[in-house]
Amino acid sequence: MNQPIAYLLVLLLFAIFLDYILVSRWAFYRKKLEEQKNTKAGRAKLFKQVFLDEPIRSWNHSRIARFLKNFNLLPWLELTALALWAIYVGWEYLDMDPRKIPMGRELGSSIAANHMWTQILNCGWCAMWNGFQRGGYPAFADIQGSMLHPVVILTTLAFGVINGVKITLVISFWLAGVAQWWIARELNLSWLPRMWSAGIAIAGGHLAGRMDLGVYGVVLSTAAASLALAALIRLAKKNTRRNALLLGVMTASAIVSGQGYIQVGLIGILPVFLFFYRGKENVKTTWSNYILAALIAFLLAAPFLIPFLHFSPNLSKWQDSAFTSAQPISYLILNLVIDEPSYFFSEVMSKFPYPYLYTLYIGWVPVLLFIYALHHIDTADKKLIWFMLTAIVVEFLIASAILLKLLAGIFPVLAGVRHPPQIAGLAIPLILGVSAFGLEKLLSLNWLSSFARRFSKWETPVKWLIVIPLIYSLQTCLVFSNYWTGVTYLRDDLFITLEELKTADLQWVNPPFGEHVYIETAIAMGMKLSPGILTWDWKNRIPPPPRMAAERRIPINAESKLIEDAAKIEIKFQPENSYAFIEDGNEKSACKASGSGGFIQVACNGDKAGILTVQENMWSGWQAWIDGKETELIDGDRLQVSAPAGKHIFTFRYLPWDVPLGLLLFTIGVFITVWLWLSSEKRGDFQNHEANIIVKPINSEIKDERNVISAT
Repeated sequence: MNQPIAYLLVLLLFAIFLDYILVSRWAFYRKKLEEQKNTKAGRAKLFKQVFLDEPIRSWNHSRIARFLKNFNLLPWLELTALALWAIYVGWEYLDMDPRKIPMGRELGSSIAANHMWTQILNCGWCAMWNGFQRGGYPAFADIQGSMLHPVVILTTLAFGVINGVKITLVISFWLAGVAQWWIARELNLSWLPRMWSAGIAIAGGHLAGRMDLGVYGVVLSTAAASLALAALIRLAKKNTRRNALLLGVMTASAIVSGQGYIQVGLIGILPVFLFFYRGKENVKTTWSNYILAALIAFLLAAPFLIPFLHFSPNLSKWQDSAFTSAQPISYLILNLVIDEPSYFFSEVMSKFPYPYLYTLYIGWVPVLLFIYALHHIDTADKKLIWFMLTAIVVEFLIASAILLKLLAGIFPVLAGVRHPPQIAGLAIPLILGVSAFGLEKLLSLNWLSSFARRFSKWETPVKWLIVIPLIYSLQTCLVFSNYWTGVTYLRDDLFITLEELKTADLQWVNPPFGEHVYIETAIAMGMKLSPGILTWDWKNRIPPPPRMAAERRIPINAESKLIEDAAKIEIKFQPENSYAFIEDGNEKSACKASGSGGFIQVACNGDKAGILTVQENMWSGWQAWIDGKETELIDGDRLQVSAPAGKHIFTFRYLPWDVPLGLLLFTIGVFITVWLWLSSEKRGDFQNHEANIIVKPINSEIKDERNVISAT
């Protein structure tokens, strides 16, 4: 919409409003005028009373006016400002052309699981089985995807997979800022430290740098875990049931946000909360709310946790007990202030040339304020600040694999955390929290105020010169982030290649192996990819062989068809690899299959009885029918049933018990959360135990200029 039209619309709405006031009050004005028979001067007074004084009086007594009078507008203005900053940082992602995708070489595979929601729109319950890659697997048990997070659900349903991911990234930036702003509020810091620290969190390299690889799930999970961290701090400060419920909701959000690396870092912080242990007499009152939070988190995350726990014995993940990607902690810390992209593409300072693992840039200003804060921790501040400092150390010990190497000998599963440097991103909100605390201390210094007062009329400008380095720090973070947050265009040759791979019925195909850019587009076109690209394997299962496979150019022969694109790709046709077939001895007869996900129909017309094999992974929950009559599945790696001779229709449906159970527990969790929240309000928010750390705001006019943290 161009500006002149926008201005005209605003004027039109204002004119309609004035017309409404005039028309609604005119009859009343004429009636009063006739009753009083006022003079000309009286008319002006009456006009003011009818059209100005009485509407204002009515507004002041309205429910809306009373609500706004008691409403604290400042936090909402601050959150709106953070949203605008997040939009500015992620501006390139707001191009809604579906051919433009965020940069990152593995984006295509990292967002593939989001097609579960397009499947639900197309066929409902069939989406419980992800039949798009490697013979299929339970969709809700996928440990890589973020498809069960509420933000991903809403954006995917509203904008589709590609554009939904773009919006999700911008929202993730904003949520990271909200988490940082929340931590600053829990420290009772003034508006400048909390807004500045939140602005750095939005533009920090710990978020945008992950998009070098395109792993948007790490960005989302970092933001979600930061919110959970803020909720943990709030509950530690004020141990109430509502805060426990809030922590449960935020923890559930972090659990379903995908990837797993950041969740490992969040778990690693939990022992540090012993800082807030208050003695044996408070064990019951203190820990009951932590247990409640854990219960709520489990119930709300149950749609993922139940299928995952059921399926987990079958999961296999590449392991690295040496954690070769981990950078020594002394070097890892330097990434906080290194903003040169070429450094991250090199192998200097004992790292891999993969920037997404190591980008942590927030700049020198937050680091210097962090160091300054260490020298100004008053006795009353120690418990909360020392908790944050200890948690930072723990995160860097995990990210540098020092702790992981020690624990992997006891818990071998931890060797699957192959790329721990990403976990250091969860230390950033804690570092910025301490930096914001240092900024608050700096703003309240006596010498600064004394210096400013020497030049009375310049007092405010002199004191606020500190804003200049703060703005500079935001600008440097923005420049660094913009390097990683671009978009790229899907070329036509990609679609040409995939069109050549399409089959008339359900068949496994393979786009150029290892090229992630093909994965999401192929799935959007309804293809079944084997092997596809996943970060985990199904134990002791071999992916079904593809019927058609695209490969980068090799010597061309008569059985190959060359696609004339920029990269020269050839398509190999392997007719012996059928998706569904009846086998009798050494003879195979192919069948025609249709359907999607967890609903498959196979039409066969065999001369002899045999075994029907469908190249889909067998798993608990699959059921089969022959011509509408239920039949037994044969145990094995693939879907198999006994097939009689003749023409028959075989139906296979995936009807698991774990997903309905998870959804039921989720519903119970929502009910308990809402009920306890409302009942807590009626009881005055739990008579119990505000055992609690009270952090008073720092004020330059308070002579001793210290935070007071007291246990009540």
